[in-house]
Amino acid sequence: MKTMARSLRTALPPQGWLVLGALCVLAVVLALVTNAQYGPDSRIYLAWTYWYLGHPQAEAAQLSYDYLRDDPGLATCLTCWPADFRESFFTGPYAAVVGPRVLLPVLSAPFVALFGPAGMLVVPIVGYALTILATVLLASRLWGPRWALVAGAMLLLPVYVSRWSVVAHTEGPAFALLALPLLVLPLARRVGRKQLVVYVALVFLGMLNRQFAIALPAAVAAAWLLVAVRDRAFRNPWLPFAIWGNVVAFVVLAAQMVITPMIFGGEDLSLLESLDELTLKYFGTSGIAAIPEVTWNIVRSDLLAVRYDLALVALLAASAVAVVWRFRSELSALAAGAFFVVSAFNVIEFWPAAFRYHAPIVPLLVLAVVALMVDLWGPIRRRPSRSTEAGPREPIALEQDVRRIGRMPTHAWVTVVSLAALVPVVLSYRIWHFYSASTYHLGWSYRALGFSPDEAAIRTRAELYDKPFAATFCGRDSCFGVGSDWLFGHATSADPNLVYPVLSAPFVALLGDKGLIVVPVLSFFAAVGLLTWFAVARWGALVGTVTAVVFLVCDQIVASSLTGTADMLALALGCALLFTLPLDGRRGRRALVAFAVLTALLLAGRAPAMAFVAAVVTVWAVTAVRKRSVRNAWLPYSAVASGLAVGLVALGQVATIADARYLGSLGKGLGALLRIDGTYLAEDAVLCSVLVLAVAGSSLRALRDPMAALALGGIVAAVLLEVASGTPSGARAFSPVFPLILLSAMGTLVRLFDGLSPWNIPVPDEPDEALATVPEPVPAA
Repeated sequence: MKTMARSLRTALPPQGWLVLGALCVLAVVLALVTNAQYGPDSRIYLAWTYWYLGHPQAEAAQLSYDYLRDDPGLATCLTCWPADFRESFFTGPYAAVVGPRVLLPVLSAPFVALFGPAGMLVVPIVGYALTILATVLLASRLWGPRWALVAGAMLLLPVYVSRWSVVAHTEGPAFALLALPLLVLPLARRVGRKQLVVYVALVFLGMLNRQFAIALPAAVAAAWLLVAVRDRAFRNPWLPFAIWGNVVAFVVLAAQMVITPMIFGGEDLSLLESLDELTLKYFGTSGIAAIPEVTWNIVRSDLLAVRYDLALVALLAASAVAVVWRFRSELSALAAGAFFVVSAFNVIEFWPAAFRYHAPIVPLLVLAVVALMVDLWGPIRRRPSRSTEAGPREPIALEQDVRRIGRMPTHAWVTVVSLAALVPVVLSYRIWHFYSASTYHLGWSYRALGFSPDEAAIRTRAELYDKPFAATFCGRDSCFGVGSDWLFGHATSADPNLVYPVLSAPFVALLGDKGLIVVPVLSFFAAVGLLTWFAVARWGALVGTVTAVVFLVCDQIVASSLTGTADMLALALGCALLFTLPLDGRRGRRALVAFAVLTALLLAGRAPAMAFVAAVVTVWAVTAVRKRSVRNAWLPYSAVASGLAVGLVALGQVATIADARYLGSLGKGLGALLRIDGTYLAEDAVLCSVLVLAVAGSSLRALRDPMAALALGGIVAAVLLEVASGTPSGARAFSPVFPLILLSAMGTLVRLFDGLSPWNIPVPDEPDEALATVPEPVPAA
């Protein structure tokens, strides 16, 4: 226990483990809230678990049926409960598939005995936690605590990974049984017989959990081959792991294929024969000729699934770059080998699996990406094309061979620009471009073009009547009233229409309703640039790049970049306002004038922008308490913002174009509002993580850090305004103050990151004579 505690302290200090623990709990909770915990396979595993507990087979199957027959995860499964399920669950094809997978039912048996069927979730969740632990320990050994923290966070953010990890399937243990063996492989450590025995034992357990666990021995064989070719050394530290891991894996696999039919009856399960039958049925071909069609069907299905997880999309893109660029690296060989094997298994299984087969190898993809980040950003760098994990790195000057554009390296610009171009493309295939708020914006755009109220209302109805939101939310006709008062009356629109519709009017004249998308798209790129610029100026190029990436993978926030609403415009204005605030001391009159103009535009664009005013008032009040003086640098900003807010509300009483619904049901239906908003937010693990970090960090530092006080005031005000309006809006409530929230969260991470030791030097397997020899001094001429 002391050795384990020492290893944990060495890998990451307590505050680092606390952050990762909080993110892990958050990821598990979000996965439990947004995803069914049982799938079609769960009914078989639960029945076998009851059988291992001593129940007769028929009774065990009946207990599984009683608990899962109405579960949402099995609602669309029409073949889950055949008439003879009490017998067939333990014979024939079911037994051939599940019989060898004894690990999950056996390990779950005591928890099912204690907690009932819900105990099936314990082992997957524990496996997920062990995966995080193993990944952090390995990353810390390779690169130090700073990058271990990055690796752990990167593994916790993709929601598709956490969802597969907390389902009563074998994926949770599969995660752990892929990550844990990495700790005993020759990655920046000396290995011996003890490490080999542990590795082989873990491979054996992995094969008892899921047959595609053979991906790890195959990946290790790929790493051995890479090192053998690269170093011209057939006998290298990877050789025994490659040999014995594959021997054990294939022996266990062969034994399972032979013994299982003998014990449980039924014919031997032939995956190749099943593949031929399915390809002939669905594609009209069989054998090798059907592989391209099967592969494309799986790729297309997986892409359609992962497009709802921008963090995973970014990780997959970055891992592809890392594997190709770092082609001499052992980690790249492991990641590429494992990806190829699980892809081959998926093709042989035929059916698309929504990234299920690939989810357990995500730790390898994360390590490959972090290795590339270390090469590009670490204090001891290498060219990625020459980088390996074989020995210590040679220290070189930070600025050596770094090409910069402005304050950022070229590779940082390439990262931000590529992801900023990829995200809208991914979003365009899955989001609606218009919502109910778009009707008011489009109508006022036509008014700005000179159309009468009736003509603008007719055009708005004609162009938006067939949009998906009209059919889903209000049955088309009820979305549109009679005449024009429903569109241009007092407090009909949720937001003022002084800015966004006027800016969109020229594009609407050219493109019709699609013209509403132009301003959000331009605002999106402006917001990315402004956030990056501000973070680079405040914390440096690395933090600026990470800030841009985190913003770009906040799904619920950036989705508004392609919708006909004022959300992204308000967010871009909020980013511009950052450059006018007295965050580091008093500013001149020019900054105050710019602040006034931008605040007026923000308030005239979105009703929740009142939260930004509240944030400025909050930081003024906090500063007054700290300095014991109301006359501080924030007083003029607070006065200007408050005056503009009052003026806009007054203007809205006489001019409907400036009016908005600031107050609604005043808290009525609060339970439904919280449930709907919570469901929307829970779909985005990155956004929830940013909110949690911002709330925690700003609560602790509000009295010392103006940015923390701004974020705390903005979050509280946004929540109160959402409750006061009575209308669920999800992440839209935070868009005007999201720059404050994101930068506060990044500030919390920067302080934690700076407190960690910067680097660990890996110890080579064998000492290098060239490194150990000290050259003789050259005598002076």
